[in-house]
Amino acid sequence: MKTFGALVLSLALAGFGCSSTADYSPSANGDAGGAGGAAGLSGGGGGGGLAGASAPATVASSCPDSGGPVDPTALIDDMEATGPTIPMEGGRNGSWWAGGDMLSPGATIDPNGDAPSEVIPGGGRCGSLHAKHVTGQGFTSWAELSVSMRYGAVDGGTSGLLPYDAHFRTGLTFWARIGDTSAAQVRLAVTDKYTRPEGGICDVNAATGPTACYDNFGVDLKPISKAWTQYRIPFAGLGQRNFGLQEPTGLDTSAIYTIEFDFYPNEVFDFWIDDISFY
Repeated sequence: MKTFGALVLSLALAGFGCSSTADYSPSANGDAGGAGGAAGLSGGGGGGGLAGASAPATVASSCPDSGGPVDPTALIDDMEATGPTIPMEGGRNGSWWAGGDMLSPGATIDPNGDAPSEVIPGGGRCGSLHAKHVTGQGFTSWAELSVSMRYGAVDGGTSGLLPYDAHFRTGLTFWARIGDTSAAQVRLAVTDKYTRPEGGICDVNAATGPTACYDNFGVDLKPISKAWTQYRIPFAGLGQRNFGLQEPTGLDTSAIYTIEFDFYPNEVFDFWIDDISFY
C-alpha cells in the first residue's frame, strides 16, 4: 500500500455558520495527504482497518474569497437546485444517491436511493441555503452518499454509469460537517475504471485479492466536526486500502465514475456536504 505523509491542515474558528479550512495538498517536500480507510465500504470486500494522519493546525480564513476568476465548468453541485441531479456542466449529467449493504438487519439510511438537497438549518452557510444531508446506522459492511459523473448508454446498449475525463483537474474542494450524534469518521473516495465494475477491468465477484473491485482511492476527512469545514483535497493525495486491484500509477483521473462519502461499519452517521467542485 502506498505510504503518505502527514495531512497539511488549516483551521480557523468563525461565526455565521462558516468554520474552518482543511488543506490536504502535498507538502513542500512532496509528501501527500494521509490515506485513511474503512473495511468493506462501497460494496467491496473487507480490507484495511482504520487509518489516517494529521498535523498541527494553522489559522486560515473561513468563508471563501469571492474575488478572482471563476470557472463554471469546475462546479459539480452547489445543491441549490434541491433535486438529486447535478448541474449539466462540463459534460456531466450524474446524480446523488445514498444507500448501504442489504445484509445488515435493522440498518437504516435516509435518504435511501435518490438524494435531494435539504435546507441548511439556521439560515444557511456562507450564503448557501441548501446542502446534501444523509443519516443512518446499523450497516455492518458499507454505506455511502455518492455522486455519479455521467449516466447513459453506449452504442444503444443498456444505460448505466459512464466514465468522466477529469485528467486536467487537480482535486476536489467542498464544505462538510457532521451532526450531534454522528461518529467523526467519513472517508472521501473516488472511483475509476479500475475500481468500478463498469470499467471492465476488476472482478466484481472477487471480495478480496489482486483483481477485486471497489479498492477505491480515498482519504479520511480529518478533522471533521459539527462545524462547517472547507476541504481541499488533491487527487495525488488519495490512496487505496490494499485489498483489491492495485493501481501503481495512482487514480486514473481520465476515467472517473463516482465521488463517494463512505461511512464506517457499525457507526451512527449524520453527514452534511455542500458546494463541491473540481479545482
